[in-house]
Amino acid sequence: QEDSLMKKTLAALLAASMALSLCACGGGSKPAETTAAAAESGATEAAGAAESAGGRAKTVTLGMNTQISTLDPFNGASTGTIYLTEALHDALYSIPALGEELENEIGKSYEVSDDGKTLTVEIYDYVHDQAGNKIDAEDVAWSYNTYLATGNATQFAKYLDSAEATDATHVVFHMKEDKCKETSAVKSVLSGCVVYDKDAYSADSYATNPVGCGPYKVTEFVTGASVTIERDPNYWQTDESLLASAKKQNVEKCIFKIILEDAQLALALETGDVDAVNYVSADNLQFFMDDNGNALDGYTVQPFNSILCVNVSFNMFPDAGSKVANDKNLRLAIEWAIDKEGITNTIMGKTASVSYGFATPLYGDYNPEWEKEDNGYDIEKAKAYLAESDYVKNGSPTLVIMTESNEVKTKAAQMIQNYCKEIGINMEVKTADTALFDNYKYDFSEWDLKLDNNGNRVSLAALYSNFLSATHTSYNGVPTSFNGLPEGDLSKLCDVANNVDTNSQEAVDAVFDYYTENAILYGLWGPINYVAAKDGITGLKVQYLSYAQPWTFDFAPDYKGVAD
Repeated sequence: QEDSLMKKTLAALLAASMALSLCACGGGSKPAETTAAAAESGATEAAGAAESAGGRAKTVTLGMNTQISTLDPFNGASTGTIYLTEALHDALYSIPALGEELENEIGKSYEVSDDGKTLTVEIYDYVHDQAGNKIDAEDVAWSYNTYLATGNATQFAKYLDSAEATDATHVVFHMKEDKCKETSAVKSVLSGCVVYDKDAYSADSYATNPVGCGPYKVTEFVTGASVTIERDPNYWQTDESLLASAKKQNVEKCIFKIILEDAQLALALETGDVDAVNYVSADNLQFFMDDNGNALDGYTVQPFNSILCVNVSFNMFPDAGSKVANDKNLRLAIEWAIDKEGITNTIMGKTASVSYGFATPLYGDYNPEWEKEDNGYDIEKAKAYLAESDYVKNGSPTLVIMTESNEVKTKAAQMIQNYCKEIGINMEVKTADTALFDNYKYDFSEWDLKLDNNGNRVSLAALYSNFLSATHTSYNGVPTSFNGLPEGDLSKLCDVANNVDTNSQEAVDAVFDYYTENAILYGLWGPINYVAAKDGITGLKVQYLSYAQPWTFDFAPDYKGVAD
């Protein structure tokens, strides 16, 4: 049945997708709870079950077009990190898809205080990590407080002041003021932090060999090449009725093979070097799917609309050398010079839809009227804004547009460079690998424009509150948005839109109006991610960002992986 679903026409899949969107490990000082003998016994039984039960496999190898710089989210949640987080780690709760309700992981229940100032969580009393270390409320509180201290907890740092264990199974989260009243606060806090044993954690070793509480553990990390994870036979959550959707153990071993070039990624699937690929570019879809959207013989292909918005943001920090922060007309000139439809169609083809504003239509609070109000492509208007700017008076300096060094984003940055050149704006493209990019994007001395992608599991109001208010990060001690904008009118509008008492479509529209009229940032496209696999993989699964989760794939009973 699932095979036939995979091979429906592209039009039907996209229509269904849009309809849905509109509705809506080391040791520690604690005693280990498992033994080597028990682990070996469990592994043997699990292997037998996997072989005999339909829907499981011994191995699956996923080709992926992104680097994996760290496996510890405390070091920063880059794309590669996010791919493996649900396999290696457990949080209190998870959000499986945009707009869906929380699923229990370590958290058993929670309660919000009437004044919105505290959030109390009860955890299961039988949680342990992959080394057998018992996890209690102190570990949960320590994990949150430690993550906050790193500065990387951008999903919930604006909401949470601190966490405190009140007994072995209860944690009280002390919110900043009455932040529980913000539309995304509770979900962001409860799903935003993985949990470690506080006595076992090591920032150095956990980057490549973390000991989490998730259903899989790392067995090999080859920098820049691959990561191998294997099923933990002693995963703490044994009650299948309580398993979150991302915690299935349908594979004994998953190999994540890094192949950054799009053509080589597709070739790896064609030649049988991998079982599946996380992404198929527009140029390579022809090798796996016909013009009607049907998978070719030998393959399973499925498109997934992403909540991400690929965007260009302007460096708005005025005292870090930004050449655009104090020149609204220059920013407007750049936006009106960019043909986003041309960029999307040229680079992405069927694999994306144009974004209007910092948004995609998947969000429930998206307003279709924005498609008429967004800054479009108009060369004459762009030249007029440029004439009103201080760009020429300041010597026509070369602006720096920075992006992650992958094929798609580099091409997009080059096209933006060429569009700007047409109206007389000089621009240099600066690329950085994943690890450097994750650092540079918050160093506002490094760039004038930044090409990135961002999303949120709850709503656009939550997306805007996270990235556009001056609580996302800080620079030289000054709190700013993700693109360096200090506290001001936009932050206040975001707060109104994201508060349960004042949230409305009009409030979200006001945020759109402000960042559009002032050219703070500019949406380009929303990805439609095509995941492709060999026949025999009957069910492709992704998480909320449309990142493939191969350990949850469904398989034919006799499936044989390329690594078997």
